[in-house]
Amino acid sequence: MADTLVRLLGTLVRDRKTRVRTERKLVRRQVDLVKELGRLLQGIGYELRPIRGGKARAAAGAANSEARKPLMCPKCDRRFAHPLPLARHVSASHTRKKARRTPRRTKKAKG
Repeated sequence: MADTLVRLLGTLVRDRKTRVRTERKLVRRQVDLVKELGRLLQGIGYELRPIRGGKARAAAGAANSEARKPLMCPKCDRRFAHPLPLARHVSASHTRKKARRTPRRTKKAKG
């Protein structure tokens, strides 16, 4: 029983090391591809710039907007970066406007 556990743990360690090496190779390949893309873009007049100080994000699109806009409308899927636009959106889009009541005018008695 103990021998089997030791063998299995050894297999797990080897598998993990293999995955780590493969991941490092993939990261290096990705960096090389991005550098090559940057060189190609410079050739046609564009510049590839890193986002957020050079640290690329794992997800794109919606994840970026979620990070920049953490406040979500409680009634729909819109997101906002600041509370004021969120409050304005909620009051304009999700609340019913009350009918404006005008005071009644009284007729003046003719003199």
